[in-house]
Parts: sequence; structure tokens; C-alpha cells
Amino acid sequence: MKKVIIIGASSGIGSDLAIEMSKRGYEVGIAARRLEMLQQVAGQCTGKTYIKSIDMARHDEARTKLGELIEEMGGADIIVYNAGIGESSGKWEKEHQMHEINAVGFAAIANYAFKYFRDSGREGQIVGVSSVAGTRGSRYAIGYGATKAFMWNYMEGQRHKAIAEKKNITITDIRPGFIDTPMTKGQKGMFWVVDSAYAARLIANAIEAKKKVAYIPGKWAFASFVMRLLPDFIWNRS
Repeated sequence: MKKVIIIGASSGIGSDLAIEMSKRGYEVGIAARRLEMLQQVAGQCTGKTYIKSIDMARHDEARTKLGELIEEMGGADIIVYNAGIGESSGKWEKEHQMHEINAVGFAAIANYAFKYFRDSGREGQIVGVSSVAGTRGSRYAIGYGATKAFMWNYMEGQRHKAIAEKKNITITDIRPGFIDTPMTKGQKGMFWVVDSAYAARLIANAIEAKKKVAYIPGKWAFASFVMRLLPDFIWNRS
């Protein structure tokens, strides 16, 4: 039976993905800061579930706790980083917190996961839930988009490294568009919004297909392509 760890599983995409992977027969390890919410998620999973409280703002401690969770589960085949916050106020204190969790937190876990799979000789998969927002810099979410672009680049680098070292490590970049989650509540201007449970099914499909990059839902791939092609004089008027 395959084993998956999902960091950032207390709500939204992460909790729905944990439930979905459990339905598909995986042993699931769920991690987040809020233990009581993880317990609620575990109650909805159909198979064996492990719980670990991890605060991704404490990077070294988070790496240690990930190692403990892996040991408790007797190993892991897939490690998913879904932890993240959205912040567009422009206030430095809040933006800094977002950088620490979305970017530095992801790097701390992805780095640990790569070393774990490489050193154990175990076939593995690292999954980062980034965003279509990583496509281009936008005045609507300057810091958020930058953290997601960081994830894109970091995962591409890890993929390059795995190939160069001939390691059987798959790197999957999940790029959702607008998903109906607690983080997006009240946001204006959203379109192509999909339910988080549906998004979780698409993400699970992409993980099992071992895709390099998956847009959720798929039509966001076209939108991202168009955004990249737009000349600056048009993009800057958007």
C-alpha cells in the first residue's frame, strides 16, 4: 500500500486531497499547525491515517517533525506541500509571513524530501501545490505571485537534479486557478472557480499520472500560456 504525506491538510484543497487519497487506498499522513482540525479531517478518511502538528513558520522544527512522521508511517512514497497563505494587503509584516510559509517553508520541506528519497534509494514523488499566479508578476498579489514563481523554479531545479543524478524521483508542480476554499472567500474578480473536492480529484489524478506540471482545472494551462505571451504594454493595463 502506498503512503502519502500531505502538509497543509487542515482545510481546503489539502483536507479534500487527504480524503480523496484515502478513498483511493493510500495510507495518509496529514500535517498542519491546527491539530484539532487535522483530527476532523482524519475522521473523514476511510483508511489508516497519521496526524502530526507542524508549524511551517518554524522551518528546522518542521523538517524534524516531517522526519518523525515518515518514521511513524514506516516510510513515505509521496510528499505533498500544500501549506500556504494568501496576502495582498502590501503590509510587510503579513507579506513576510507569507514568504516564510509559501516559499521558504516549501523549500525546507522539498529539500528534506529530495534528500530522503535520494539517500533511502526509494522511488518517490515530491508534489508542490503552487498556483497559476506564478505565471507573471501582478499588482493584485505581488508577494503571493512571487512565492508561487519561486516554487515553479525550485521544482524545475529539483527535476533537473533528479534526472542528472539518475534518481527515480518525480517532481510534480500542481498549478491551481481559482478554487473555492477558505483562503479565497470574499475575493473579487474570480472566474472559472471550482469546488475544492473536485480540484482534489484532479490533483490526485495528476499525482498518480506522475505529471511534471498540472493546471487545475486544465483550461488554466491555456490562460497561463496567453498571459505569458501578452506584451508588457497590454499586461500593464490589466
